[in-house]
Amino acid sequence: MIVDVHTHFYPQAYLALLDQHGQGVRLRTDSQGRRYLEQHGTRLATLTPPMVDLDERLRVMDRLGVAVQVLSLTSPNVYVFPEAVAVQVARQVNQAYAEIKDRYPRRFRCLASVPLGTGAEVDELDHAVQVLGLDGVVVGTTVGSRPVDDPRFEPFWRRADELGLVVFLHPMGGLASPHLREFSLLPLVGFPTETTVGLARLVYSGFFDRYPRVRLIAPHAGGAVPYLMGRLDTGYRAYAECATTPRPPGEALRTVYYDTVNRHPPALRCLLDTVGPGRVVFGSDFPHVIGHLEDGVRGLREAGLAAEAMEAVLHGNARRLFGIP
Repeated sequence: MIVDVHTHFYPQAYLALLDQHGQGVRLRTDSQGRRYLEQHGTRLATLTPPMVDLDERLRVMDRLGVAVQVLSLTSPNVYVFPEAVAVQVARQVNQAYAEIKDRYPRRFRCLASVPLGTGAEVDELDHAVQVLGLDGVVVGTTVGSRPVDDPRFEPFWRRADELGLVVFLHPMGGLASPHLREFSLLPLVGFPTETTVGLARLVYSGFFDRYPRVRLIAPHAGGAVPYLMGRLDTGYRAYAECATTPRPPGEALRTVYYDTVNRHPPALRCLLDTVGPGRVVFGSDFPHVIGHLEDGVRGLREAGLAAEAMEAVLHGNARRLFGIP
């Protein structure tokens, strides 16, 4: 059994609105005939068939033996729309996800999107979770120019904590620079870097002490966080601006759930040795062109997991998080 917590789906209505109202985002076609999203001149996401076609997605899931996927809206989420439009788009996306879940209750869990920074995010969160029955929320590591720990988002985080929600933290390309425009470096290097920076900002800002009931999932095997855990603890002891919490960063960061979107066995072993198999959930980044489920499973096997740990990572931990029978 495989439960894949890191997969993405674009409703067609969302793409149409993105093409009309998205600021700085364009739909383009590459030399291979594939449609893709470009943001500020940088390739953001390729629209593979399962990214927009639910029937094709189910065929792939069945072929690869995936029991359940957790769907979320990937970059640029609803953060590139004017505020009034962002509120409407979030409502439409969440309704589309609720219809998918209602139609296929055994195959999908769905994460809401909320228009952070508009003042309507708490109302939309309540509607998505308590009315539509969605299973948590996806939040960007950056929202426009604001980092995820920006004080403007505190009302949202308070409500997520009250509800004890699963929150999937996903990069949005907020650290993009001209140096990342070539060679598809934004998704390959920029996104794991943004995951690293987002987690570091959360831990040093005291997020985990203020919101202990939020069940945070970090993608890309935590970026460089498992590798840098000791260095983050060193900063806590060395710099006054980092010593803002009653415990070192490593303690808080070991309460996060991390997906396995890094197929390199030594990197997976570093993650597993750092946080333990009880805090690791399987993720593939499907159906991005760099999201390969088979390679993800192979990487875990080559990392040398014991059978019990392998079961926990492939499905056990995610089933507990999302209430999957």
